[in-house]
Amino acid sequence: MQIQPAIKAAVSFGAGVFITFSQSHSPEVGLYTLAAYGLIVGLSSAALAFGRRTEGALQELPMATLATLIGIFAFLAAQSGQGLLEAFLALTATWGLISGAFGLYQARRFGFRALIGRDHLLSSIFALVLGALFLGVPLDAVSAVGFFGAYLALDGVHWGIAAASPKGK
Repeated sequence: MQIQPAIKAAVSFGAGVFITFSQSHSPEVGLYTLAAYGLIVGLSSAALAFGRRTEGALQELPMATLATLIGIFAFLAAQSGQGLLEAFLALTATWGLISGAFGLYQARRFGFRALIGRDHLLSSIFALVLGALFLGVPLDAVSAVGFFGAYLALDGVHWGIAAASPKGK
């Protein structure tokens, strides 16, 4: 089992299930979930990158930094109590578009024929769709948090399958 996709799968799926079964689909719930997701994924990715100490591991640091920053900003926005929906929409759109673009870079770097390259490609498509949805469609709080939960659940299942699959050549 691959550890980094397994961590991302567990965090994504757990957060998606939390949002799905939460009675409140308020922007505050979305921001706290985004904060937890960003901080856990970002800090664990950074720890794994520094633990491996290989050239390829350094390629993970920009994404780890982005996830950590999104997590910090989401937590601070939730604490402010003002403009929660706008902050949630902006942070989620930013997360989706930047992580999707970086996922496309990772897919190209690994190669589209390699299994890990296709995994990054599919994950980046999910993220880009999420970012485009949050940027281009006017969403109310319930829809926005619901779509974010759906993204997390889909991405979690995808990375769970990728983590359990044997490594490709």
